Amino acid sequence: MTIDILEAEGSRHSHLVKVTVNERPVKLLAPNETGEQIKIAAIEQNVEIDKNYLLDLVLDDGTHRRIQDHERVELHDHMVFVARKPEHNVLITVNEQPVRLKGHSATGAEIKVAAIAQGVAIQLNFVLQEELPNGTSRIVGDNDVVHLREHLRFTAIAPDDNS
Repeated sequence: MTIDILEAEGSRHSHLVKVTVNERPVKLLAPNETGEQIKIAAIEQNVEIDKNYLLDLVLDDGTHRRIQDHERVELHDHMVFVARKPEHNVLITVNEQPVRLKGHSATGAEIKVAAIAQGVAIQLNFVLQEELPNGTSRIVGDNDVVHLREHLRFTAIAPDDNS
């Protein structure tokens, strides 16, 4: 049933509410909808987002509050929502310690910086190696780009370590 039909039928308990999603107008059926329903309505009304996007409600003070897919939102006119792609986070290991990285790729230097920031006891001049599934390893230079995926394993050793 489309919103037009619902609007024509009328209801004692519901009416259309006009909100914006990513600065585009969206009509929703009040009194409330879930985060997922808001995203679906926006998609059906030509807002260029996907169902897997994260949905935030922009509050009066300009801060954002994340709306979960299952969460019901009490609707009123002029509410502002922002939908965006979820960040790509991966968990890798450096010297057997977990390191979380954001994005789809990182340079060797960026991996070392993230590892240091997350408490791995290495230095920027250490040599970074990716441990490959076949038991060998390859050196990752500071400017080499690594395509990130879960469970990549790296070792970082001091440049004067001959072990």
